[in-house]
Amino acid sequence: MKTNKTVLEQVGMSREETLIYKALLRDGASSISDIIRKTKLHRPTVYKAIPNLLDQGLINVMPKGKYKVYVASSPDKIEKIFDDLEDRFNSEIYDLQEIYKMRDKKPIVTFAEGDKAIKDVFYDVVNSLPKNSVYYRYSSGLTLARKKFVPAEYAIIRDRKSLERLIITDESSKIISSKKLGRSIKSVPKDYNLFDLNISQIIYGNKVALVDYNSKTVIVIENEMIAQFQTKIFKLLYSNL
Repeated sequence: MKTNKTVLEQVGMSREETLIYKALLRDGASSISDIIRKTKLHRPTVYKAIPNLLDQGLINVMPKGKYKVYVASSPDKIEKIFDDLEDRFNSEIYDLQEIYKMRDKKPIVTFAEGDKAIKDVFYDVVNSLPKNSVYYRYSSGLTLARKKFVPAEYAIIRDRKSLERLIITDESSKIISSKKLGRSIKSVPKDYNLFDLNISQIIYGNKVALVDYNSKTVIVIENEMIAQFQTKIFKLLYSNL
């Protein structure tokens, strides 16, 4: 039958070490023979436990005539062992918590195809962002056809939540785009051909969505660090246009 461990066993002492320490603490200086008699442990077991107790400083050895006797150290020594164990425990817990946190920091990547997949991205932008938030979009004249992918409720929810959007586009798209509340547009010089690939990117909250209108595919990366990184790049480009 399984027995409950004593407190001393829980801080790292074996059952045999605990018995020996308590016997020495109670009865004072004792020889190996005395310890065997008082604890009823086998001699090999006692000889195996003694070095561990000495290493931990829980007992000390001293000469007595031709023999050696062993005495127990103050229980304060056990308290010190416990304090050291607590420090190691706290350090280990911290490391484990950091590992656990890193699990949540790993990017979540989703891939979807079709008209609905593109519509779902626009739904997610306006539904996931809190009121008065800002999102960032790269788009161009080639992606104007995206309007057929935008849900009817998109603009309604966006305006109700007062969501602001910053847009980087090409020069032709900026010219034909009308001014709208909550929208600021800057254009990339046509010489760079940045938007000829018919791909749009939206950065919102902790997500980055890439929409390929050529193949009607969507990749969404959900990760705080990646979203912040892409936001910084967008702002850097936006501020220099």
